[in-house]
Amino acid sequence: MNYAQVRQALFDIVQQTVAADLIRASAGNLSMRTADGHLAITPTSIPYDQLAPGEIAIVDLDGNHIDGPCTASSETPMHTAIMRNLPNVGAMCHTHSHYAMTFAVVGREIPLINTEALMCGAPIPVAPWASPGSGAGGEVTVKLLRSRPELKVVLLRSHGVVAVGEDIHQAFGHAYNAEVAAQVYYQGLQIGEPIIITPEQKQEIYEIYGMAGV
Repeated sequence: MNYAQVRQALFDIVQQTVAADLIRASAGNLSMRTADGHLAITPTSIPYDQLAPGEIAIVDLDGNHIDGPCTASSETPMHTAIMRNLPNVGAMCHTHSHYAMTFAVVGREIPLINTEALMCGAPIPVAPWASPGSGAGGEVTVKLLRSRPELKVVLLRSHGVVAVGEDIHQAFGHAYNAEVAAQVYYQGLQIGEPIIITPEQKQEIYEIYGMAGV
């Protein structure tokens, strides 16, 4: 299979993710499914301002190298664990965005405080500890996502963020919204106690926008 198109699609979102300051240098990683059931994923140790589309790695769902000149991200075990166990997930963004990481390191969930948080399926929980670079990060994320089908974002304790979507555009959108929600919540805590959207208000939003849930 020619993977040029999927590599370019992933590369384009990587650049948007860098521009939004959700990832920087070579920290954080993105992946998306390919048409033949494999995974396109950013490579390890290549700064994003030096990345070329052709350097994006292709692996199978067990993490075995399929195509490309570069080694896949060190977080490949996390990505493949999520993709193996959640067939409705078509892409994911693992970011190191500053405000969301702040809540991850103190083990504090981000509640439903605005529409950005709502789109993420808030409250956004903090997963139990799992070492970076291990499949355990995927396992704890899968457990949370399975328990709450509306949830699109999980904070990895002392680490970063996992945002999932049906495609790479959705995954990026959820990662972006999570950082907005985290920043607003952090800032709100500096001047008072943020007001949480109630279940009734949440339902009202759903009805106004014709949403069955997110």
